Amino acid sequence: MITEIKCEHCGGIFEDEILEKNALCPHCGKVTPVMPATPAAKPTPAIQFSPSGFIHKNLMPGEVVTGTAVLHWVLYLQIVYAAICGLVLAWVLNLAWVLNASEHFSTVAFIVVFILVEIVVAGTATLGAFINMKTAEFAVTNKRVLMKCGFIRRRSVEIMLTKIESITVNQGILGRILDFGTIIVGGTGGTKDPFHNIADPLKFRQKIQMEIEKFQQQSVRT
Repeated sequence: MITEIKCEHCGGIFEDEILEKNALCPHCGKVTPVMPATPAAKPTPAIQFSPSGFIHKNLMPGEVVTGTAVLHWVLYLQIVYAAICGLVLAWVLNLAWVLNASEHFSTVAFIVVFILVEIVVAGTATLGAFINMKTAEFAVTNKRVLMKCGFIRRRSVEIMLTKIESITVNQGILGRILDFGTIIVGGTGGTKDPFHNIADPLKFRQKIQMEIEKFQQQSVRT
């Protein structure tokens, strides 16, 4: 079987058929133990974003996205909360209307009005949650951490890996059960930027820490 062999004397790599424990290096002419060369690690495939997205538009030359995060579906619970609040309000006001009935409006008309109000409230909450889910972008690259939330009112953070001092994850009881939380990226100068309702925040923090470590190792080599 022909394989690649690395010479322990000169470090050269050559191909030879492994028949014995030693082989003659054609580069330095010395006998070297058969040590198959370690195959190069496959590069991590780049994560693609929409060409119209915030992160895609803000990537620098040579910058590659290596990790991402999204908002958690718990964001949609605000729809349930809004619906419950609307139902309670409708029930209380309807009770007050019945106790003080007026000849101008019937109870049925009153209920219909509040059903329409409930639809508007729940619909607005649904639209808001949907827009937040679709417009939020969180990514770590080989150079920076980029995070953006909001559509009309946008809040974005871009921090170089060398400027990051701390990455804090806050999770309550519900957050630990459903696996979501708040990520706070601390930069030099005491700046701290919190982003709430991030899905699997510990995994995203780990990705950032891995990229920081890779960047530091590359800096030491150069």
